[in-house]
Amino acid sequence: MTSTDCDTNSLVRSWAGERYDTITLPLTTSITIGYTSNAWFGPNLYPAANGYWSVMNRINLTPRPDGYINSSPVTNTLPVLFKPVGQQLTHIIQMSDNDGTDILKCRWSNANSGTNYNRRDECEDACFGLNGISTLYEENCTLVFTLPTTRIGWYYVVALQIEDYYDSSSTAPMSSVPIQFLFYAYSSTSSCTTRPQIIGERPNRDVTVTERVIAQSFCSGATITNYVTSSPIGMQHSAVVSQGGGLYVMTLTWTPEDNQYGPQGFCAGAVDSNNLQSDAWCITYLVGFDSPDLIRTAAVQGTASPIGTIFSNHSVFSIQGKF
Repeated sequence: MTSTDCDTNSLVRSWAGERYDTITLPLTTSITIGYTSNAWFGPNLYPAANGYWSVMNRINLTPRPDGYINSSPVTNTLPVLFKPVGQQLTHIIQMSDNDGTDILKCRWSNANSGTNYNRRDECEDACFGLNGISTLYEENCTLVFTLPTTRIGWYYVVALQIEDYYDSSSTAPMSSVPIQFLFYAYSSTSSCTTRPQIIGERPNRDVTVTERVIAQSFCSGATITNYVTSSPIGMQHSAVVSQGGGLYVMTLTWTPEDNQYGPQGFCAGAVDSNNLQSDAWCITYLVGFDSPDLIRTAAVQGTASPIGTIFSNHSVFSIQGKF
């Protein structure tokens, strides 16, 4: 396991890491892999305080209808997201897939081992953390919820499965990827309740990524003290630097490795000195993909030329002739 993120904020206290292993499996492989354990922290954890938990992932190497081997969806999140109680809130979970035509959906992880795609209990005591107080829109993995005022200072477990379908008519997914995180329910004790925001910026891409994550604090006297992050292996984070005017910058530097080909997710959340957290800011890097080269059209006597801008992956276009 390679460490990627560590946060000592007393409300987060998270550590994260990644590991890559290369194994050889037959093309007929269709298996569920997962991990189950116990000792969720307590007592202020709903509904899994001191309980069991599990994560389950489905791998299916059977060739897709188009003849290719499927690529599973990719997702990312912050481990803990601060959410105020008594307000209707919206939270979007990041989903991406290297197979650009796949239909992505998310659903609640569940214990119905006889009917879910993994055929296993996918969450143990971590199931149903937002039961009765939320609506999940599966097509874009959007949660709409209201945390009750009766559990200020509690953590709510959210356990989801991200799944990919070959097309809109498919009834069974090709793979299933788990994601679990916590909502921390708070009622601000500060006179200012306006949360900070991450406001930019996105640069052009090259082999080495250098990205500035800029957050703005809106409360008088408040400063951005920390960024909670979830990062790919090898991404370096600078210290938080004040730019004046309530702006605070953290610089990311990253050179992807060969085994990180494909989508790689990054998430950040800014935390200010009042312990207010911004919404999660998540982006997906496509490793190993070059931007298309633009082909400038030209009409030459006795030849035919494409009309408009043609990209390298275009196979259908119009022809203009000049005679």
